[in-house]
Amino acid sequence: MIVLLNEKGVQKYVSHSCEKLLGYKPSELTGIDVIDTMIHPDDKGKVYQAFHEVLKNEAHGGVQYRHKHKNGDWVYLEAYGTNQILNPSIGSVILNVRNITERKKTEDRLRESQEHLHKLNATKDKFFSIIAHDLKSPFNSIIGFSNLLLEQIEKKGYKDISEYATIIRDSSIQSMDLLTNLLKWSQSQTGNINFEPVHFNLYEMAEKITIFFSPVASQKSITIQHKVPVDFEIYGDYDLLHTILRNLISNSIKFTHPEGQIILKAHNEKNYTKICVSDTGIGINDKATDKLFRIDKQFSTRGTKDESGSGLGLVICKDFVDMHKGNIWCESTPGKGSTFYFTIPRKIS
Repeated sequence: MIVLLNEKGVQKYVSHSCEKLLGYKPSELTGIDVIDTMIHPDDKGKVYQAFHEVLKNEAHGGVQYRHKHKNGDWVYLEAYGTNQILNPSIGSVILNVRNITERKKTEDRLRESQEHLHKLNATKDKFFSIIAHDLKSPFNSIIGFSNLLLEQIEKKGYKDISEYATIIRDSSIQSMDLLTNLLKWSQSQTGNINFEPVHFNLYEMAEKITIFFSPVASQKSITIQHKVPVDFEIYGDYDLLHTILRNLISNSIKFTHPEGQIILKAHNEKNYTKICVSDTGIGINDKATDKLFRIDKQFSTRGTKDESGSGLGLVICKDFVDMHKGNIWCESTPGKGSTFYFTIPRKIS
């Protein structure tokens, strides 16, 4: 398409091929300030800049932008300009314009493919990191203390037997939690998790989770309580939401000091349900909070009793919140504690 513009950007002439490219007849595009009326708002700045560079004979354009199609869509165009304002036989800026929509779509698909491959590589690296380190560690504890347990049984050192048996139990629970998370994570990555939202009572779920974690929390003298109203109804996938809350509370126990407190709350707002798990733990700095929910960013630290962690639980939380079309984030003050929030729509489309 050939376009002639005056020094103010008003189109003096548009070739007939504009109808094929943009759906408009030439007369519909003549006599208008094209940048102000037809260019996508996000692209106007760079188009104005390119046009003024052509007017100053500093460049010949080569700018890519979105132009409104008559059917309401946006079409990607690429324009090269030449300043012929002072040429008495032309007196215009000449634009040679072509449609690059298909090329842009191909570039977008390629970029999405590259991002997907990057994520897959990060997922693979994280997976092997967990297998090599985080899963190996508790099994080493189980094997090592099992050997000590056998020795103490022979010596009838009952005090040590009790201590070693407790460590073996805790290491086994840690391994089982990690294996459960690995299984759920692999299912979410391969699309093998069924998403089945239903109406259910969140109070009853909160009660069960609180009771389940009370023995673990009591070992650190941590108090867990929930303040979910008795008749609180929520709409979501029961198993996925149970996993989210279990991971958030388990995480809080790990990073809360003895004598600390963990509180679970929930309330409805206009279009969504907001749930939060707060603790009086060690807290997280601002730079670290940006890495919490990303599989491609390594973030793992030791708990207040030197508990290890893979960081996988929070990644799973984000995946499962995303499946609900919700959001998850963390607000934290180092040394004072953290609050993890997530929202899910009250009606999932």
